[in-house]
Amino acid sequence: MVLMNGQFPGPQLNLHYGDNVEVVVTNHLPVEATVHFHGIEQDGTPWSDGVPGVSQKPIQPGAGFTYRWTATQYGTYWYHGHAQGLIQDGLFGAIVIQPAPTEPSPFALIASDTSSLAAMKRAEASPRVVLLSDWDKYTSTQYLANEEATNLDMFCLDSILINGKGAVNCQPQSLLDSQVNPNLGMLLARANLTLSDKGCTPMNGEAFTEGDFDNTDPAGILPGLQSGCVPTIGSMETFTVDASEEWVSFNFISAASSKAIVVSIDQHPMWVYAVDGLYIKPQLADTLFMYNGERYSAMVQLDQLPSDYTVRVANNLPDQLISGFATVSYKSGVPMTNGSVPSINYGGNNLTSSVRSLNLSQLVPYNNPPPALVADTTFILNLGRFGANWQWSMNNLTTYNLDQDDSNPLLFDPTSPEALNQSLTLRTNNDTWVDIIIQVNVGPENPAQPPHPIHKHSNKGYLIGSGNGLFNYSTVAEAMEYIPESFDITTASLRDSFTTPAILFGPAWIAIRYHSANPGAWFLHCHIQTHLSGGMALSILDGVDTWPQIPDAYQYGNGSDMGPSPPGGRHGSCPSHKRLVS
Repeated sequence: MVLMNGQFPGPQLNLHYGDNVEVVVTNHLPVEATVHFHGIEQDGTPWSDGVPGVSQKPIQPGAGFTYRWTATQYGTYWYHGHAQGLIQDGLFGAIVIQPAPTEPSPFALIASDTSSLAAMKRAEASPRVVLLSDWDKYTSTQYLANEEATNLDMFCLDSILINGKGAVNCQPQSLLDSQVNPNLGMLLARANLTLSDKGCTPMNGEAFTEGDFDNTDPAGILPGLQSGCVPTIGSMETFTVDASEEWVSFNFISAASSKAIVVSIDQHPMWVYAVDGLYIKPQLADTLFMYNGERYSAMVQLDQLPSDYTVRVANNLPDQLISGFATVSYKSGVPMTNGSVPSINYGGNNLTSSVRSLNLSQLVPYNNPPPALVADTTFILNLGRFGANWQWSMNNLTTYNLDQDDSNPLLFDPTSPEALNQSLTLRTNNDTWVDIIIQVNVGPENPAQPPHPIHKHSNKGYLIGSGNGLFNYSTVAEAMEYIPESFDITTASLRDSFTTPAILFGPAWIAIRYHSANPGAWFLHCHIQTHLSGGMALSILDGVDTWPQIPDAYQYGNGSDMGPSPPGGRHGSCPSHKRLVS
């Protein structure tokens, strides 16, 4: 496990909009490390994005690095390791940036009375951060080595944690079998297969979890990785609330390395008011579906009988039935005889038809303008396995090798052979609008594909369209002539994570539009750690016509001799030093 300042998860950074932030990292690990500030757009500071081989050189064991950036957006974000698989080993923590006092908020769309509005503003200022992660007994290095040795795409884990707390929950086989995904159940029955005692789907082509590749070695799977559930007793996170405060804000962050998560709070509907940091028009939901790296802020009314209510966090993918739990505990509450009433079961399935799931197609920005109606440049990417079950590609041309972490950063030389490699880089001009079409296909190597949560570094983008089948067009403008119903540009969601559909019976695609307005070298990648380690990534070189001048302190050093933070912003309230220790 990786600790930061002696704790897991790492210390929370509490900031205000406009703060000038300085984070000093000292690497006490025996391996290289970097820290990425997920969702922070790094406007004018691309050297602080934390991606080895792209924006910086890795921090060597015993060395340090100083990151400097300005909080140019409000909301909930997080930081995590971006070298090798350190995020899977626990290198992450939360970031909360309070909005400027003049920032319009959407709370009047939830309730209009003065008392509720004041209570919601207080709740936003003191949120309960819910940092969700998955955990396994094996390190990321062991996990990846086992994938390579067996030529298998692995996904089975031990626990789901809430703010670093949880346990290994072993369930009866009868319960696991009764809650299996219907499509998966059909495949398993046809092949006479069952879930393991850890709730894991078999790793083979008959279960559609592996591609048609030779030289797989299921016998080489590490002991206890796929099966052999051993229950543990661990601590459980408790969120203490006071009914007199009327409302509470739960700010959810998915730091999961592998699992896609569904969240529910028994008997407490959630008004989701922010996505990936920024306000949306609020939407009422009983369950939230969260993919890796995403953030959702939800306002919850404290109007139930004062007691204890269970927070349920389940994997939403058919690869494993696994859940974690926490408690919302009212002050001066009284126990309920039969416990709180759930909306979802252990497998994350809705228990009644009245359960409201968050509508991901209606995450309408509250106070942000829509994108341009037409893009200047279009890139089309094809995602899938490439050459092995555990290897993945963003463009069906090659894989992004983790050895590139040690390469000279692309930011330092946009004309290097690596920066000009069209198989691994996209190049744009400044002040242009860019479309990225992401296609996912089925075939012998990909009998099915899970959702791929694609994270874009730097500024956010708009999810302007999606559809089933192949994207047989050269641009969105051309596609809109034939399938206009597949696009929604004027109310497109604005975010930094874009998840492709899960596919089983045919291909599908999504369309992203963003403004190239922050020159530098950035990363675009799947946020499932095993997929990133397997190569599903490439770089975007934005503004190659107006490339930034790299400060000498970063071009030739570790950023430590830049001098004080520039004037014009507040000084951040975050701790100025972060220590990474094994």
